[in-house]
Amino acid sequence: MDKRRRVTIEACTPNDAAIIADIVRRAYLGLPLTQVPDDMPIYHPEYHAENLTDPQTRWFLLRDGDGPAGMSMWRALPSLAHLHLLFVAADKQGLGYGSQLLKHFQQQAASEDASLRLLTLHCLSDAHRSIRFYKRHGYTAYTEGDEGRIVDLYLWLDAASRYDISWPLKKDKLLFYKVLR
Repeated sequence: MDKRRRVTIEACTPNDAAIIADIVRRAYLGLPLTQVPDDMPIYHPEYHAENLTDPQTRWFLLRDGDGPAGMSMWRALPSLAHLHLLFVAADKQGLGYGSQLLKHFQQQAASEDASLRLLTLHCLSDAHRSIRFYKRHGYTAYTEGDEGRIVDLYLWLDAASRYDISWPLKKDKLLFYKVLR
């Protein structure tokens, strides 16, 4: 078996902040410069070190035989879970690691909250590969008025305002959701 295919996903510790920031930076390698943000807080270990202490967030590292290769972070809310970050280092993309992290998020969130009804995430509107990835995994891009059909989106909109989860979205972001019930 190829050593890169032996994968573990484990909870992060505060000592993993630099590793997380490195994975985020490595995820952008090889992309056209127009798709690489000049500077983001998530590039820096200090940002992650501070946010790792939030008890409502869940942080995980994916490691393969070569070391850390991907990471995810989500916020657990009553009946909802919002994926804030999912990154795989550029040299590890295409190996199924993103799918494994997304599946892990969905399973962990469901195991923590038996009343889980809706999964959400934000994605940059020009991140075409990411958009295809989330759609392939059953997520739907939000359009204004969806909350009239998907009542649980009202719960999310309320939670977004209470927990400071960027709403309404900036023009460069999209909301995706997946209904579980």
